[in-house]
Amino acid sequence: MRPKPHSPTKAPPILPEELIEEILVRVPASTLVKLKIVCKSWNALISNPEFTSDNVYRSRADPRLVYRSRSKCKIHFSSVQSLFKNPSALLTKDCCFEMDDDLHILGSCNGLICLGLISGPFHLGSIRLWNPCTRSASDWLKIRAIDGDMYGFGYDHVHDNYKFLECCWRYGHKIHTFGSNYSTTIVQDPPSYHPKLGIGTFVYGTLNWAAQARSNSLEWVILSFDLASENFAPLSLPDINNRDEYYDPAVGVLRDRLCVCLKENYGGWILWVMEEYGVQESWTKLLTLFSNEHVYPPIFYSFKAMYMTEKDDVLAVSSQFFKLVIIKANDVRTSQRNFVDADHQNCYVYHESLVSPSHLGLPSFHY
Repeated sequence: MRPKPHSPTKAPPILPEELIEEILVRVPASTLVKLKIVCKSWNALISNPEFTSDNVYRSRADPRLVYRSRSKCKIHFSSVQSLFKNPSALLTKDCCFEMDDDLHILGSCNGLICLGLISGPFHLGSIRLWNPCTRSASDWLKIRAIDGDMYGFGYDHVHDNYKFLECCWRYGHKIHTFGSNYSTTIVQDPPSYHPKLGIGTFVYGTLNWAAQARSNSLEWVILSFDLASENFAPLSLPDINNRDEYYDPAVGVLRDRLCVCLKENYGGWILWVMEEYGVQESWTKLLTLFSNEHVYPPIFYSFKAMYMTEKDDVLAVSSQFFKLVIIKANDVRTSQRNFVDADHQNCYVYHESLVSPSHLGLPSFHY
């Protein structure tokens, strides 16, 4: 009996390029970095700035917490989801970057972290943009800011640019625009308000500070800077009659909405969110945190809200203890708190991406 001839091996099916792109654009950036070596076409696709921008909004990567330890020379990353799964456990550090200099984290946006280099007592002398996922960083850019000045980093979605605000009372106010044509422009003087903190909170194309009126220390507003129009404007706080004016408000961000934490007279701490940015009537009470009678030692400063889960649990940072706080939406009185040795001004939620400083026209390097 004659043996049957072997049938030729079929080539594996080839997916259309459009479908491959639809699949890859949803993959976390840290995985895409490894997939660039699969083939030349994947490398070209993943390196494309347009693909990079789409991946920022469509990736399903879990967020991470980035913070500078009090030792000043270490920047840590930790899983946000693990904090909520086991709040009582010690913070698990995914990775740690050793820094040679005294650096501050000035903001995090679309996978880029803005680092500030301290060049003297209370003097911020340079900034750099850093993407830890792609291990790329820009060269240092000279600025001039001292203690009490305002600054911030964010994304202008109207003009598709990343910008850094350098608001220096002594040397003038500038906006640095990163892109194919790097530019520096002079901006108007801010209204007559004094910000509580120097670093602005980025929310949907704006930078925001809790600020006091210079003529009345009990009058508070949110000082807003629009990155597209490059103008300042004051926003009123939620209209409540029983706010304790002796406790400072704190500005945060939850689900891309402006958030503020206020203290009620003889009551708890209240988280408010602005459902529609810039619309005073859209302030909505989100939840009431624990009051001082449930906390020891007593709390005299507000909480900066940073992240909210699908179950409405909130991750915040306390400026009094320099510690992280987890507030369970369904169990406020017995909120479990996970404390970390972190600087509250150097603590952000970080979303990994492929956005590189070189995409913004900045001289940069890989390490």
